[in-house]
Amino acid sequence: MPLPGQLEPRGPEPGRYGYAILGAGCAGLSLCHYLLERGVEEPILILDRKGAFADDRTWCFWDVEQTPFSGRAVRRWSSWAVRAEGREIVHTSGRYPYLCLTGADFYEDALEKISAHDNVTVRLGEDVRSAKELDDGVLVVTSAGSYLAENVFDARGLPPDSTVLQEARRGGTWISQQFLGLRLRANRPVFDPDTCTLMDFSVDQGRGLRFAYVLPFDGREALVENVYLTETGAPPEAHRHELADYLRGRYGLLEGDYEVHGEEWGEIPMTAHRFPRRIGARTHVIGTLGGETRPSTGYTFLRVQRYCRALAAGLTGAGGAPETVHPWRYGPLDRVFLRLLRERPESCPGIYARMFAGTPPDPLVRFLTERSTLPDDARLIGALPKLPFLRMAAGEAIDYAREDL
Repeated sequence: MPLPGQLEPRGPEPGRYGYAILGAGCAGLSLCHYLLERGVEEPILILDRKGAFADDRTWCFWDVEQTPFSGRAVRRWSSWAVRAEGREIVHTSGRYPYLCLTGADFYEDALEKISAHDNVTVRLGEDVRSAKELDDGVLVVTSAGSYLAENVFDARGLPPDSTVLQEARRGGTWISQQFLGLRLRANRPVFDPDTCTLMDFSVDQGRGLRFAYVLPFDGREALVENVYLTETGAPPEAHRHELADYLRGRYGLLEGDYEVHGEEWGEIPMTAHRFPRRIGARTHVIGTLGGETRPSTGYTFLRVQRYCRALAAGLTGAGGAPETVHPWRYGPLDRVFLRLLRERPESCPGIYARMFAGTPPDPLVRFLTERSTLPDDARLIGALPKLPFLRMAAGEAIDYAREDL
């Protein structure tokens, strides 16, 4: 995907940028858009080590609020399913459809919006080596040069070998949502295009808590993912083998019955660790690196939009950078559920089934997207088995007390 010419380096380098954004992914491009939307006229620099934008990922989210990029969703489903313990629970909501946004469409839309302004420069193929705070700004050193900025926003994500992620693993409850997905086209219609499958736990659980995730774009084309919720996951080849088994068992598709048009591989950290919002007076942290992935679900897109919008408003107004924009009450609930995923994974398929079967679709969606009311929360909690969660909550309380000693 070519970079719009308006965003390429041109003319003399500014002596100082108002804002430097490290990382041209979802968080970095979203923040740039919101800053421009707020009327920022100072020069903005975006740096990323990748050489070009590619269709390298997919974001999915419920349409509970408007975002600048929702209109580019490639597919919307009003019905979604969970399969566990020999039954299938299907929910339908005309109010909150489930949206799928491809990486290619997001990047194209974000870059098009940003390129309408003449104060943004995007430099690809530059690896950031350091960002050092000085008296008059932050000096960012890359593999190709150095730049001075008044404010820096680190949106480079959480690679598996990052120091921050290692600290999260040591410091609290943590598991990995590891996945490999195939974008495929079958030689005959086998998928229900009106219903996506959020979790299919009918797969073998011998290696750890695992489910299949199916996004059908039509009767023949779908994105099918193999997902692990464990500490270690599985190697890519094991994922591919398990996907082949799932497609054969669930849809009757042999390997010669479909063509693979693309593959997605990723690892989402699910942790209650508190990531720092700042690493200096002028250096902010956003996106996954800033803790925008919801600990109990792995969903990130809406959280990134909410925080980047609030951050841009705070920086251009009188409020300053917010610490968080997410309601505090979800934190304890997320920690308890995350602990259950780690300590009692064998019980989780049944718990998910009870949660989906016992909660109406709209309150369930509002809870999963952190937009629920207290009556919504009460409905969901009422559908869950009490004893396992009380045990996990007691464990969390004991750990919290030990930390304060």
